[in-house]
Amino acid sequence: MTPRPAWLVTRDSPALGHLTDLCDTLGRAVRAVAQAVAADGSERDRVERDLSALDAAATAALMAFLTALRSAYVTPVPRPDLYRLADGVKTAAHRVVGAGVLVHRADLDALPRNAVELLETLGRQAELLAHGTRQLRDLDALEDTWMQLERGIRRMERLMVDWLAALGTDLLQRDYNRQREIASALRDAVLALDRVNTDLGVVLVRES
Repeated sequence: MTPRPAWLVTRDSPALGHLTDLCDTLGRAVRAVAQAVAADGSERDRVERDLSALDAAATAALMAFLTALRSAYVTPVPRPDLYRLADGVKTAAHRVVGAGVLVHRADLDALPRNAVELLETLGRQAELLAHGTRQLRDLDALEDTWMQLERGIRRMERLMVDWLAALGTDLLQRDYNRQREIASALRDAVLALDRVNTDLGVVLVRES
């Protein structure tokens, strides 16, 4: 009798690997946005290509995740919960890429301090989510990650409010409009992550 692959008789599905890849892609997108302002010369063309490639990578990872999930024998939590988490991370990555394109084309000298801190927190959220995918069998550890994610989201919301409140101070109309568009795109990413954490909380409540 041919033995089943290890993941068929454990709670470790290849789908979780693709979910981790999605979280890593989100982190890479955040780093690309942070570096977009400093790009000049030939690097400017590369920035937009890299952002486009990251967007495609997120979509590809979600498709691979779905294929693996459908063929998984067992999963640590119900399949619909896993899919909602993965789709939320993909959406967040897509929103971050959109913000990166706006940053790239805005030709800003530098990002405002609040925007930089928001991106740093976003990057940390991506790391926590990747860590969380390895804790789906340990609900106590996952709850700790959920609490850290919740604190990070609240911090990003405060940074966003401070950023928007400061936009009207000493900015030309053109710069105001550009920063407002970037802030709106990053706010969409924060909202997507908030949804992911809400879905994670649902998993914790249901599986406890």
